[in-house]
Amino acid sequence: MSKNTLLYGIANAKLTGSRKTQYTNKAQAMRFAKLLFQLGYRPQHWTNITNKHVAVAVEEWLRQGKKISTIKAYVGSIRSVAKAYGNVSLHKENSAFGIGKRSTIPTRSRAVPAAIYQAVKDHLLAGSERHCRIGHQLIAMNELGLRPEEARKINPDVALLPDGRIYISAGTKGGRDRIIHDATKEQIEAVKGLAPYIGKYGNSMPDTTSEANWEKYVYKVVTALGLSIAACGASLYGLRHGFAHRRYRELTNLDAPCLHSNPASFRQAAYDEYGSQWRKVHDRAVVILAHELGHNRGEVTASYLGSIHG
Repeated sequence: MSKNTLLYGIANAKLTGSRKTQYTNKAQAMRFAKLLFQLGYRPQHWTNITNKHVAVAVEEWLRQGKKISTIKAYVGSIRSVAKAYGNVSLHKENSAFGIGKRSTIPTRSRAVPAAIYQAVKDHLLAGSERHCRIGHQLIAMNELGLRPEEARKINPDVALLPDGRIYISAGTKGGRDRIIHDATKEQIEAVKGLAPYIGKYGNSMPDTTSEANWEKYVYKVVTALGLSIAACGASLYGLRHGFAHRRYRELTNLDAPCLHSNPASFRQAAYDEYGSQWRKVHDRAVVILAHELGHNRGEVTASYLGSIHG
């Protein structure tokens, strides 16, 4: 595995501004360098950083729900470090990266391709104990649409309710618990599969590893296996997108809007299936999916499904 040489560049960058400003810019630029590395990109120097690299990071931060003000600050720090090495090619306007518009609605699928998921999962489950942990966490993400943090913190003893429902409470965004009422056999088995790895802290991370280090390790492993935006067009969050697409089809018998060539094509397919009632079917599915994905607003699901407008 190659080293993240961008971090070395940050440490040695000659920045301008107060000591506090320099410290902040370096710290925020490190977030960018680490994320880029996790997503499978390996630029060797800050002179090689392009608008594409920044756009990929911004897209991932938006997908993770970072505040616009936070992302703007990150991008400002990226520009500062790049400029220190003579790289002034980055867009000056944040809007060029989609910041400010809060446009996270995909026009193409961001789901992990099924073949990639299968290959990565099989490789992990056939590997070391640590790799098996990751494999079972990926299965939970894929089957239940969990965020990575939720997948590493879900505990079968707490999550599997006596009546067959699944309670998701650990690692949720905003502390919003949720229940999967009609859990499938595959979903129940996915949660049960984590049982052998639950340690003294009630999660499936190794007891001797911090959460931050485990997260880095997981990204490093799956990236090396081809699960990254650079390699297959999707990150770990793409397992959540894939769940949303499959669940939407179960609820509507339709492909998600982002799987159509354009919104008009989706609307025509929906009308052909349901006539004038198609919007009610769509809206009902969105409400159900919003709950199952742990969001409090139905419109957020458009970031997974794509837009029906346009």
